[in-house]
Amino acid sequence: MPTASVIIPVYNAGRYIRETIQSILDQSFTDFELILVDDGSTDDTAAIIQHHSDSRIRYFYQANSGKPASPRNKAIDQSNGDVIFIFDADDIMLPGKLATTMACLDQAPRAGLAFTGFGCIDESGEIINPDFLASYRTLHSLPKTTIGNKAHLIDSKVALRGLAYSNFLGTSGVAVRREIFQRVGYFDEEVRNSDDYLMWQAIASQYDFLYIPEVLHHYRNRSGNISSRAIEERAPGLISCTEKMKHYHQHDPEALRQLDRRIRRLHFEAGYSYFSQYKLGDARRAFIRTLSKGVDKRTLFYLILSLLPARVIAQLKQFKQPSST
Repeated sequence: MPTASVIIPVYNAGRYIRETIQSILDQSFTDFELILVDDGSTDDTAAIIQHHSDSRIRYFYQANSGKPASPRNKAIDQSNGDVIFIFDADDIMLPGKLATTMACLDQAPRAGLAFTGFGCIDESGEIINPDFLASYRTLHSLPKTTIGNKAHLIDSKVALRGLAYSNFLGTSGVAVRREIFQRVGYFDEEVRNSDDYLMWQAIASQYDFLYIPEVLHHYRNRSGNISSRAIEERAPGLISCTEKMKHYHQHDPEALRQLDRRIRRLHFEAGYSYFSQYKLGDARRAFIRTLSKGVDKRTLFYLILSLLPARVIAQLKQFKQPSST
């Protein structure tokens, strides 16, 4: 049986999947299997994957679920490795990622999850941010214990509190010991997005994290990514997922307050987006939901404005714009 499993959910990734697979097969650490679960692709994804003859590749097809959690869970079920590396179908694994992560996990038996630094590339592969986590204030403010010369251990309670403030894990940078999923469960298939963010908190509620600062993969920033969709499309799923996160912070009032602030912000951002498009009924409903989580002057101001006719709001916007003369 392989020591490690790399699992990838795939959907219409024909443009990138060949490069992604090759970046994994080129790793110096070779004792792994690569499991790809195709979530009902309609492009040439299957043909590209099946063109590879490497015996470490295992390909599965399923009807489209519309969510990455479902193919991820199937891949976990099919995997055999002691450590499961989670990866996305359009990202690039950089040299040494598997070897470095496995070596660091060997030095930190208490850690249930390891995550690495990462850079960002655009659709054509050009680097747009060489080290995304370098300026991530929440992550760098967390107390850590140095392990060896490449990694830092973060206590589970510290990691969990930090995750209430922000998601500082890049999905393709994460490796999880197999037994962890048996303990905390699989990815939640009920949430529309942020199933990974929810999973990190489930793991942090019971296990320490291992942070490896070295940049070991490139995240591809694509116009079609879920994170690039309009906030009013994403907000309901994000809010639902954040409500579920509260389960892991029941005994931490400050973390719960932070999660409520996140929910309030999402409601407001959705409302403001609707307001900007003159979808005033939708805007009012979103602003009222914002106020249900706490009253603030800004939301009240926009709620009142949303009661006006669209033509009046358009005129007010014109008055607000500075004159060009």
